[in-house]
Amino acid sequence: MKYSVFFSLSLWVVAAQAQLSPNGATASFKGSLPPKPTAALSAEQEAGLAKELAEVTKAFEAVKNHPRAADADIFLKAVRYALEFHEWYDKKPEDGVKKATALLEEAKKRIAALGKNETPWMKGSGQKVLGYYSKIDDSPQPYGVEIPEGLELGAGKKPVPMWIWLHGRGDTATDLPFVYSRLMAKKPGQFQPAGTIVIHPFGRYCNGWKSAGETDVFECRDDAISRFNVDTNRVALAGFSMGGAGAWHMGAHYPDQWACVHTGAGFADVKRYQKLTPEKYPVWYEQAMWGVYDVPDYARNFFNVPLISYSGEVDAQRDSAEYMMEVLAKEDIHPPHLIGPGMPHKYHPETIKEVQAWIEKAVAKGRDLFPNEVHIQTKTPFYGRVKWLNLHGMEESWKEARLDAKVVDGQTIEMKSQNVTRIVFYPPPQVRKGGGKIKVVIDGTTLQLKAGPVAPKFETFMTPGPKVAGAFCRLIKENGVWRDFGNAEPFQHDSPAGGKPGAHPGPMDASFLKRFLVVLPDGKSSSAAVDAWVEAESAHFIQRWKSLMRGDTRVVKASEIADIYEAGKTQSLILWGTPESNSCIKKLAGDLPVKWDAQKVAMAGQSYDAKTHVPLMTYPCLKSPGFEAVINSGLTFREAHDKTNSLQNPKLPDWAILDITQPPSAEAAGKVVAADFFDDRWQVKKK
Repeated sequence: MKYSVFFSLSLWVVAAQAQLSPNGATASFKGSLPPKPTAALSAEQEAGLAKELAEVTKAFEAVKNHPRAADADIFLKAVRYALEFHEWYDKKPEDGVKKATALLEEAKKRIAALGKNETPWMKGSGQKVLGYYSKIDDSPQPYGVEIPEGLELGAGKKPVPMWIWLHGRGDTATDLPFVYSRLMAKKPGQFQPAGTIVIHPFGRYCNGWKSAGETDVFECRDDAISRFNVDTNRVALAGFSMGGAGAWHMGAHYPDQWACVHTGAGFADVKRYQKLTPEKYPVWYEQAMWGVYDVPDYARNFFNVPLISYSGEVDAQRDSAEYMMEVLAKEDIHPPHLIGPGMPHKYHPETIKEVQAWIEKAVAKGRDLFPNEVHIQTKTPFYGRVKWLNLHGMEESWKEARLDAKVVDGQTIEMKSQNVTRIVFYPPPQVRKGGGKIKVVIDGTTLQLKAGPVAPKFETFMTPGPKVAGAFCRLIKENGVWRDFGNAEPFQHDSPAGGKPGAHPGPMDASFLKRFLVVLPDGKSSSAAVDAWVEAESAHFIQRWKSLMRGDTRVVKASEIADIYEAGKTQSLILWGTPESNSCIKKLAGDLPVKWDAQKVAMAGQSYDAKTHVPLMTYPCLKSPGFEAVINSGLTFREAHDKTNSLQNPKLPDWAILDITQPPSAEAAGKVVAADFFDDRWQVKKK
């Protein structure tokens, strides 16, 4: 086995320089996502496809409520989006027509079968393309599945392991090419583990497995589990190139979800990957938000899951893996890093066998839901839950927080914390031997806690199983001293220790990983300029979500919301406008930390002309737990940041004031004249 080895300095310099082009773009970037067509269809060809799509869409209406309707709808969406964005990337237009026609023919077959309550495409082995409806926006999202020959599935059969393979970047790999390639696939994927299902998430196209792409991995995983007899404790995560970056990210941020993680040739952070020197650093709050995704900030989480990395010997992206090996070594984590001799950006045919054997061994062992030790490192409580432990609140978000817990005997858990104010944990079985009491020694303070009742099926993947009152223990830190917060009472925003909760810690972009509803104005404001900006920017976000995140946003007018507080408990509300133009914003005005009328916008001790300035923010209504709203913002990374997935990160913090006399651009929606995070009690920070 060949691990990380010394190689010549000259070779390293050449490889490192080839990583990104001088403008920071990846080699495949063609100037936009999705790119312009390479073989555009004629108006007659597009009209013919549009007519056929309309006919099949009409037929789909009869089966749209079938539990497996998404298996047909993914084909309709793929053709619809290809027509709307002119996503024709073949050598000649006829090839694009051929692919779109093939998808519509398959949709017809599936619609007819669903009408008989049949799903023949689910039968047998081989490669399949399936779909599910995303909880984020109700859009049909595709994914591929590989089922090896002879694998026995179904009731009464032994649960089988599953690998999740994250694909690399493909600027032209929009819905139609992805779905067609999965439908017509002749070759198996990168790995073919024996007796194992392999699924291929779409990842919402090309976002580096972040934002809605991150959610897509879990949603298609859960859909596959609902269809096949999968052993949920033997699921592996793996990927290469952009998929390798995704495996780094999702392995570090969700280490308790996988039996093991394999990272192949993917970036792990912004600064090093972009080769940024101090004079090129962005504004301070954008640097702080590198901590949302930068894997080095989550390195200790790899204590919780087996990890294996691979790099080609002469691959420019080897640098990222080498850097991560250095970061991990400082934490005394030493995973294998296999090197493909002489290889550029690809697997070596022999080394890949070693990688597969290692993953198969880890998967056979399976994940441990209740290990004696759990380690958490994070910059935000959004990624604070690992195994039976939840870092629920921080003294200061976007600063490093650590929480380490260890079971030392039948009734004692030792914990050490840094920048932590609230902890929720489910006492694991090995500390329940002494009955209902357990001892916790945290940062030198000894506490006696009630263990609470056992929660059946405590953990499958993302969330605990059926809720059992009092099953969780809660610790809170006040004035530097830890105490028992009790079992039954949940933490609220206004708990004594404060701390933004893991469900909604900001920034604005965090709301787009989960279900959201766009709420447009139902009136006019006193400023025609502001109304024009709101109209243009809300339309820009709706179109950008469709083109980049491959879904149709759910949109209503403010007048259609009967009770804003109830509506905001089940979804994020994306409110566009002003208190004058949007009745929902008007209802919230008294709860918001901004004074906002027709004349001025006052925030953080400064006032701005309301006719030329717009506030953007994410904010919970503290009197309505669970409520979440974003005002006047969609995704804060824009078209200019699509040139490399390493730049598709949040660009604005919890709030900002924009001067809209500076027109929107590919980088910003206006001139940022003020911006900051709220403190960990959701208050405006004092200067």
